[in-house]
Amino acid sequence: MNSLAKISIIILICSSFIIAQTFKVVVNRFDDRTDRIAKTEGEVKASSQVGAIAGRTGESSIGGAAAASGQASGSRLESEKGDLGYQAADIFTTQLVKTGKFKVLDANLFERKISELQNGDIVEAAKLIGAHYLLAGNISEAGVAEKGGTILGFGGKSVEGNVRINFTLTNTTTGEIVLSETAQGTESQGGVTLFGSDVGAKKDLGLLLSAALKVAADSCVEKIEKVVGDLSKYPIECDVALNEGTVYLSKGKDDGIQVGDEFQVIGIGKKIKIGSKEIVEKIQKGIIKINDVAQDYATATTITGVTFAEGDKAIKIVRK
Repeated sequence: MNSLAKISIIILICSSFIIAQTFKVVVNRFDDRTDRIAKTEGEVKASSQVGAIAGRTGESSIGGAAAASGQASGSRLESEKGDLGYQAADIFTTQLVKTGKFKVLDANLFERKISELQNGDIVEAAKLIGAHYLLAGNISEAGVAEKGGTILGFGGKSVEGNVRINFTLTNTTTGEIVLSETAQGTESQGGVTLFGSDVGAKKDLGLLLSAALKVAADSCVEKIEKVVGDLSKYPIECDVALNEGTVYLSKGKDDGIQVGDEFQVIGIGKKIKIGSKEIVEKIQKGIIKINDVAQDYATATTITGVTFAEGDKAIKIVRK
């Protein structure tokens, strides 16, 4: 085998590994609550300013992960002036993708799925479109304040932007909130005052708040990376069925399934009423082991006897 062929094989193997280690995440638009924050003395609310933030898109490839396009919809920005919630979602999308560990799913697909659900459950909607995690939150504070002064006509002034965000990261398989954090972002823009006149670049309050928002988001993404760990430890859940003697699972390499992984097959039993609450019995049917994996599905063999039925689920057995 020549050197070029060996290099090609290595690249192919590495690419497959990167895809297998990519979490799928939905970034929900953050709730912009800044209109409820009272103005403080010396503070100017920048609710009418618009920061230059990359627009949200569907999936495009960067090292096996999806990327924001870098272009924003002008009409949307005009209609959503001052709404830092969209900006927060855009920034988180970009920063998560840059890690190479996350694929951010299409926000429009997510919103359509929410509208299809009678209860509007956002965690369930994220799960149904294949996300491992749902990121959601709010902007609780956003404002700017001028600092500094002059002596005998000379001096320096700066404008400081402050943004506080609160967010949760939810495992869509278990429904568990695995991370709940608050982060503060601060960004300053300085200038010089000569004989009472400001010298220097014009202060764009919208861009200043956007920069502060990015500072806060960056610290959050670092924490998210640490808490999710490795995809091989994620409790994947999917549909399972027997067809012509072969056991099929509805997820594959794209969700981190690998040959040798073991899954517990769970069947749906009878409905049981306990007081005013009704539960559905879950039956452990047996264990299967993955023997072949495609991008979007896998096949398995049974380790213990399993009688398959419609509606069965397979849950990955995560061994610590």
